[in-house]
This record gives sequence, structure tokens and C-alpha cells, in this order.
Amino acid sequence: MTHIAIKGLALTILIGCAGLIPKDLEYKIDMEPLLPKGRGDYYVDIEDSSFVFSKEGVLVKIRHIPDKELDRRFPPLFDGRHVNPYTGNLKDSETGYVPPRFTVFEITVVNLTYAKVEFDPAKAVLNTDTGEEHKYYDPGRQGAGPLGGNTFAKYYKTELGISGNEKEIALERMGIVYKTVYHRERPIFKGDQRTGMLVFDPLRKENEKVSLTISDFVLAFDASGNPEKTVNIEYVMRVDQGIVELAQR
Repeated sequence: MTHIAIKGLALTILIGCAGLIPKDLEYKIDMEPLLPKGRGDYYVDIEDSSFVFSKEGVLVKIRHIPDKELDRRFPPLFDGRHVNPYTGNLKDSETGYVPPRFTVFEITVVNLTYAKVEFDPAKAVLNTDTGEEHKYYDPGRQGAGPLGGNTFAKYYKTELGISGNEKEIALERMGIVYKTVYHRERPIFKGDQRTGMLVFDPLRKENEKVSLTISDFVLAFDASGNPEKTVNIEYVMRVDQGIVELAQR
């Protein structure tokens, strides 16, 4: 079992002249896997720092993706318009930084041994140490998602405009969602793997620990195609978050 100590986030106390807020601020969130004692089926991958659950040749890997990395993955359009569906781009006038829009994890399911396995993202829940239970965001249509989850279509409805430029941005944004969020499309057959985003509401500033729980991950099906063997998976992580001042160029 491998464990990587992730350095804590050094929070900077910012005191501006005459009460002014410095211009270049960032709200940064780090998450450190907390490995359960005596459980060899959980470990941290030394190559990508993902939190891994392993069960008889099936690997379920998760990794928190910070906003800065998301912005690198989904850069603005050629004219600078922000289309990243997972992050904001407008600074809060009172705090001086861009607040987190979502909490985003990347999940990868690798099936090396079973005939087929299945992960339903609607059964993933993010619980916090202050009692919130966050359901995942489904890319689907208006209204509640499966099992009472959220939908990106409903979230972005209030931002849809009537101009051509706004419609173009909306289509570009939702296109990224459909391409990158984890879909329950079909089982993952032996020798295959699938990767996608698991997206939840942003954390509260006082959150110091979260638990990402996946219920009823299907390891095997019966002759009729119904789940025959399932397992529940829980990833517990320490949260280190706060405001940092960006280095001056």
C-alpha cells in the first residue's frame, strides 16, 4: 500500500494598503486522500496521485481536479470568450477572486477481470463534515437528474441569452459537458476502461473533510442481465482551502 503525503495548502493572510484587496487573488482547494487503516484495497497511485479502490482486478480511480487545471484543459475560444463549463471567470467584487463554481473529480474505471462491470454516476454522493449531501450533475435535460440529482441544462438555463454570441457559447459549453462528464452508457467489458468527470456543487469555506461514496457499483450480472454482485466504495479526503495571492509577473 502506497501513501503520498500531499503538502498542505499554505494560506496567505492578505492585508492591503488602506483596506484595498490585492488584484491577483485565487481561491485554491487541495484534497488529500485519507487511507482507511487495515484496508489494502485502497491506495494512492504514485504516478498521478489518484485515490484508487481495487477489487479483484477492477480499479476505480478518482482525482480532484482544481480549477486551474480545468482552465488549462478547456481554454477560452480564440477571441477569449470563456466556455469552460466547470469554472467561472468573473471575480467577485467583494472578495477579489473567482469563486469556485463546482467541485470536480475525474473518475476512471478499469476492468481487467470481470465479464462486465457498471458504474452509475447517479449513485455517487459527496458528503461533507458540515452535513451537506451533494448529488452529482447529469448532462441531461431540464429538471431533476436520475435519483434526484442536478442537471447542467437546468444550472445554465438562467445564463442562456437571446443573442447569437451567447447561444454559441452555450452550445460550446454544453458540448464540452457531453464529451467529458461520466455517462452511464453501457457496461465496461473485460479489458476496457472509461474516464469522465463527476461534478458536484461547490464546498463551503469551512469544510475540512469530504467523503465521496459510490453505492452499488456492479461487479457481475446474472443470466438475465440484472446486477448479481455489487460493492460500495467510499473515498475520504482532507480538504485544505483558502485564498492565496498569485505571484507577481
